Amino acid sequence: MSDIKDDDEAYLVVPESHMKKVILPEEVWAKIDDSGKLEVIRWDLIERFAKEYDSSESNREQTHVICKLLTLVRDETRKECGKL
Repeated sequence: MSDIKDDDEAYLVVPESHMKKVILPEEVWAKIDDSGKLEVIRWDLIERFAKEYDSSESNREQTHVICKLLTLVRDETRKECGKL
């Protein structure tokens, strides 16, 4: 017989490392303004999409590919500038 009663509450605590962050469609990861200049760049979201690209071949949507390309270009530029 269990010691749990009907009015007892139980909680499942999941470590942050086991949670998958969901990017909502309205979250902007990059934006170009009307004059053609970069207005917003969210490296946290771009890196998340790039990691999803790396994690599975099913993550090859256009957004994943562009974000992976951005991270590769950024890292290569850092190398060329001696900052990596």
